Amino acid sequence: MKLSPRATLSSLMVALAPLGHDYRSDTRRSRSVRRKHLSRPKGLKTTPPSGLCTVVRIKVSLTAGQMPRLTSSTVVGSGFVWRANKAAFIQAPTGVALSSNGTLYVAETVTNRVSKIPDAMTRAAAVPDGGSTLSAGGWLNGPLGVTLAPNGDVIAMNGNDGNALEISPQGHQVAKVTLVTNGAGDLFGATVASGGRELVFVNDGTNALDIASTR
Repeated sequence: MKLSPRATLSSLMVALAPLGHDYRSDTRRSRSVRRKHLSRPKGLKTTPPSGLCTVVRIKVSLTAGQMPRLTSSTVVGSGFVWRANKAAFIQAPTGVALSSNGTLYVAETVTNRVSKIPDAMTRAAAVPDGGSTLSAGGWLNGPLGVTLAPNGDVIAMNGNDGNALEISPQGHQVAKVTLVTNGAGDLFGATVASGGRELVFVNDGTNALDIASTR
């Protein structure tokens, strides 16, 4: 794999917000186990085919020898689109990457774009979906995972064609690399090994973690 000369990819650690509904398989009642219902708010008799979700910043208290404890949560992005999907269970904003300047990048599969949420670590008000787009269309094709290069470029993993895409902080799509030929449904999350020379990515097609050189 060789991206543009500007990139030496870097790693990230991210967390995605709740979707407004709980979309785990509902196994609380024996009759629902076989049907694998999507969990839904009390009072709804059917799961809607689509809806809106949020991106949330959470704070957790960590004490040695104890379970992590949630201390607060703040919605930093709202109105993001999700939809039910037979193959993927659900399609929604999945990958997120936090830059050194506090901008959170969000991969939006349904709307085929990468959004950005400025000051994600400190902001108190939510950015509406579509209010701040890094890049849309072009080489993007159902982006799922995202990670960051040391120079601040965003690396988006296309869920629909097996390509990885590099996007500058200004929103320019500067490089595209095929990681899996005819790889629709194969790419998902990604990060970079220590040293920044290898991209580690999930290959759903082979149920494996694959490694590609960044040079």
